[in-house]
Amino acid sequence: MTAEAHETTFRERADRKRTVGVYLLIAAGAIWLWLGYQLLAPFTVNYGSGHSIDCASPVFYDEGDSKRRSYAATEGERCATERDPADLLALLTLSIPLAAAGAFQYTTGTVALTLRRHEDELAHLRAERTG
Repeated sequence: MTAEAHETTFRERADRKRTVGVYLLIAAGAIWLWLGYQLLAPFTVNYGSGHSIDCASPVFYDEGDSKRRSYAATEGERCATERDPADLLALLTLSIPLAAAGAFQYTTGTVALTLRRHEDELAHLRAERTG
C-alpha cells in the first residue's frame, strides 16, 4: 500500500467516524425531542367505543382545588398509565449511550482530521523553508 493510499484510507475512516457520530447524536436528539413532547404536550386517551378522556401534560397539570400532589390522583389512572414515567425513563436510558458514543465518534474523527491537516501544514511550511 502506498503512502497516498494509506493517507486516503485514514482520512476516509476518520470522516466515516464523524458521520457515524453525527447519526448517533441525531438519534439521541430525536429520542430527547420525543421525550419532551411526551412530557409537555396534553393528550387524549381513547378507550371503549368512542369514549375518550382529555389529559393534561404530565409536567403542566393543574392540581386545582383538590391539592392532590400526584399526576395520577389529579388526572386519573388512565392518563397516568398512558404516559408511564417508567417507559419515558427507559427511553432516556437508551439515549444516553447513543449520545455518548456519538460524541466520542464525532470527536475522534474530527481530532484525527484536524491533526492531519495540521501535519500537512507543517510539512508544507518545512518544505517552503528548505526549498
